[in-house]
Amino acid sequence: MDEKIKGHFLGLYQMIISDTEVHPKELELLYQIGKEKGISEQDIQNAILSPNNFVSADLLNDDEKIEHLFDLARMAWADGVLDDREIQSMNSACKRLGFLEEYVDEISNFLLEQAKAGKNINDVLKTINNL
Repeated sequence: MDEKIKGHFLGLYQMIISDTEVHPKELELLYQIGKEKGISEQDIQNAILSPNNFVSADLLNDDEKIEHLFDLARMAWADGVLDDREIQSMNSACKRLGFLEEYVDEISNFLLEQAKAGKNINDVLKTINNL
């Protein structure tokens, strides 16, 4: 597993534990996202058990940044409840990925709404690219 993917799953795992309660649906979604990306369960476990990387803005293009944030938003909603710590984690990830402070809330809110509505990443990217 390359460092970019490893960092992605570490970020998703951090979202899972951000509300201090690991819900089975969150873990299920973590492995589902891995399956969508062709990553084995074992590779995901290795990534989160050896947390030495975060997703770096330098390694990602704009669509990959949005995809990473969207996966975080999906993870935030996995248990059906969105709490303040999960919103803070989304905002922190936006900043870490290089989005300007003045747009962080708007980006986070949009992606959280899209995830809650069950949208897929392709539709989200189309919407953004048409703005």
